[in-house]
Amino acid sequence: MNTRIALLFMVSISTGSLLDASCQCNTYTCSDDPLMQAYPNQNMCVLLNSIPAALQGLDYVMYPNCDVYNTNRFNYNKRFNLFPIAIIVPQTQVQLQYAFQVLTQNNLPFTTRSGGHCYGPGSLSSGYIIDLRNFNAITPNVGNNTVTIGAGCRLGQVIETLGALNYAIPTGTCPSVGIAGLALGGGVGLLSRAYGLTADAVISMTVLMADGTIIEVTQDTYPDLFWALRGAGANAFGIVLDFTFTMYYVPTVSYLQLTWPWNPSQVAQIVNAWQAWFPVQSPDITSELIFYYNNGQVTLKLNALKVGATPFTEWQSAFAQFNPTVTTMYQGNYVGAADIFASTYTQPFSKVKSKFIFSPLSSDGIALIINFMSQLANNRCPYLLFLEFGGASGGVIERGDSSYFPRGAYGWIFQFIYWPFEFQHEGALNLIRQFYTSFERYTSPYNYANLVDYDLGAYYLYAYYGTNINRLVQIKNTYDPNNIFTWRQGIPLEYVPQSLLTQKIQQKYCAG
Repeated sequence: MNTRIALLFMVSISTGSLLDASCQCNTYTCSDDPLMQAYPNQNMCVLLNSIPAALQGLDYVMYPNCDVYNTNRFNYNKRFNLFPIAIIVPQTQVQLQYAFQVLTQNNLPFTTRSGGHCYGPGSLSSGYIIDLRNFNAITPNVGNNTVTIGAGCRLGQVIETLGALNYAIPTGTCPSVGIAGLALGGGVGLLSRAYGLTADAVISMTVLMADGTIIEVTQDTYPDLFWALRGAGANAFGIVLDFTFTMYYVPTVSYLQLTWPWNPSQVAQIVNAWQAWFPVQSPDITSELIFYYNNGQVTLKLNALKVGATPFTEWQSAFAQFNPTVTTMYQGNYVGAADIFASTYTQPFSKVKSKFIFSPLSSDGIALIINFMSQLANNRCPYLLFLEFGGASGGVIERGDSSYFPRGAYGWIFQFIYWPFEFQHEGALNLIRQFYTSFERYTSPYNYANLVDYDLGAYYLYAYYGTNINRLVQIKNTYDPNNIFTWRQGIPLEYVPQSLLTQKIQQKYCAG
C-alpha cells in the first residue's frame, strides 16, 4: 500500500466569504431621502417596506439599499434582470434555519443560490434569495479518500484544493460553476468516463428539510431521498449544505487539443472517425468535438483527456490521417489540464440548449451541422456546438443508480451562443432556437437538467427525467408535501400525464 495514501491527512480550507461581515447598508430610510419623498413608489422603498420585521436589521442580509445589493442580484447570465426583496447570505446553520423559518412562516417566495451559474434564472427570484456562498469549507481526508465540500464552493476552488494533493472528484472544469448545482443535476465532465458523474461520487449530504430540521442523507438513512437528490435535486426536496464525496488519486493526466481549419468536405470524415473512435477507448480517455465560430471564422477542435502517466498516442490511429494541428499537448497534474480546458467565455449574455443522443449521429445530422456552421460568416455572436462523449461505456453507466435519467446516452450535444450587447438578444435567441428545432429530429427527446432551458415549457419534466418522473413526484410528496421548495422547473406534487403532443414525440423517438 502506498504509505502516502495510508496516512490520515485532514485539513479544512475556507475559501473566504465574498460578503463582508457587514452588508454595508446605508442607514437612511426611505423617508430620509428627498428623491424617495418625491417618488414614493421607487423600487427600493417598495421592496424594503415589504420585508417582515423578523428579517430586518440582519448583518447577513443584503437589502435593496445595500452597497453590494445591485451587483449581487444577478447570476452568471446577465439576461435576467430581477430585483429580489433581499439576498440572505447566512454564515452559519443557525442563521440559515432562522431565515428559512421566517420565510416559510410568512409564506414568502425564495430560491436557493450556490454558484449562481444557472443559464436560466433558476437561482434568481423576485422574492428572496438564500445565497450559500459562506458554506465554503473543503475538508479532504486522504486516509479514506473522501472530501467534504460546502455547497457554496465553486469548481475552481475544488479542483485547485484537491489538485494540490493529487486528488480530484469528477466535475466539469468551468471554475465559476457551483458544486451544489452540478452534483444535484448529475454532473458530466472530463473524468466521467473514468469515475462517473459528480452525483455518483456523493456519499452523503447535509440537508435542510422543509420542516426546518437538518438531516444527514445517505443511501442507508434516506435511500429514496438520496436517489432523488442525485440528479433531480435542484431546489426540489431541501437545501443541501454540504456533500461528502469519494475522491480519486489522479497524479498525472495528459491533455490533447487538435484543431482543423474549416473544410466542410473533411468535417464529416472527422466526425465519423471520432464517433467510431471514442466508444472503444479505455474509460481513462474522454473527448469532445467542438464546432467553434467567432469573428467570421469556423474552427473544428478535438479536446481529449487521458488519466494516467502513459503517453497519449491513441488519437493518432483515428486522426493523424486528417493532418491536425496539435494545438496543445500537456502532461502533468489534473489542475493544469483543467486550467487549459476551463471555459473562457465571458460575454454577459448567453443562451444554451442541449440534447442527448443514444446512437451515433447520422450522415444527415452531421450534414445539417456543417451547413449551419458554414452559414454563420456574417453572424456577430460567437457560437459553439459541442459533441460530448456520454455514457456509451465507462463510469457513467457502471456507477450505481440515481435520478439522473440519461445514463445510457451515447453522447450529448451542447449549443452555446453568447453576445455582448442587449440589442443582440432577439437575433441570437432566434438563431440558436431555429437550429435546435431543425436539428431536433436527429437527437432524442431528452435534455440535460443542468443546462436549464425554459424554452422547454411544461415538457421539461419528461425532457430531464424521462421515466423517473412518477417516482420523483412520490418522493416530493413524502419530504415536501407543502411544496416549500419550488421553482419554474422544479419537481411538482402532482404529475399530469404527457399531452398528445408529448406522446407523439415519444412515439417518434422511441418506436420499437
